[in-house]
Amino acid sequence: MSKDAIRSIQTGLIALGYNVGKTGADGWFGANTRDGAQAWLAAGGKPVAEQPVSTSVTGQSAMIHQGSARYPVREIIVHCSATQPDWMASRPMAEKLAEIRRWHKANGWSDIGYHWIIDRDGTVLAGRAETVIGAHTIGKNTGTIGICLIGGYGSAETDAFGKNFTTQQDITLRHMIDAISSRTGIERISGHNQYAAKACPGFNVPEWLEGN
Repeated sequence: MSKDAIRSIQTGLIALGYNVGKTGADGWFGANTRDGAQAWLAAGGKPVAEQPVSTSVTGQSAMIHQGSARYPVREIIVHCSATQPDWMASRPMAEKLAEIRRWHKANGWSDIGYHWIIDRDGTVLAGRAETVIGAHTIGKNTGTIGICLIGGYGSAETDAFGKNFTTQQDITLRHMIDAISSRTGIERISGHNQYAAKACPGFNVPEWLEGN
């Protein structure tokens, strides 16, 4: 099995709440990934029992809720780290996540603002829990999940995805969107630049979703 295939499996397991080890979706099928996959099979493909997914008021679909007010999660907002392609290239993904967390806490935030981070090679690590309100888009943090792509320095909102990000990131982001959508009632997938005068995430998300 290729590393990309293993990484895709790991990303899906992570999104469903299963542990694949401290290094996240790294493309290696080790003991932690095996245990996570076995637990997923034993659960019949359902999210982990502790995963905060409940039945919506219609009784027809799953829903993730955030905060004590239990805001239903209905949107994914895509971001970028606005870093150079070779930023911390030789460092583990966990160190990159820690650095972004440091930036955000320096702003006075309680934690990293994003829920998920996708590195240049498609590796995924979790930031805030999906049940915690994020800090990634002013006025749009409640009921949304923020996903950050590593890269995007000097990008423009009209750039093509491939100008600033990798094929592995493209594959993983699409997989993450599908996985999250299977667990909550996602109605909209947006870019940060649709809500603020910013280039972030460095491409037009609706056009990218259409394959343009």
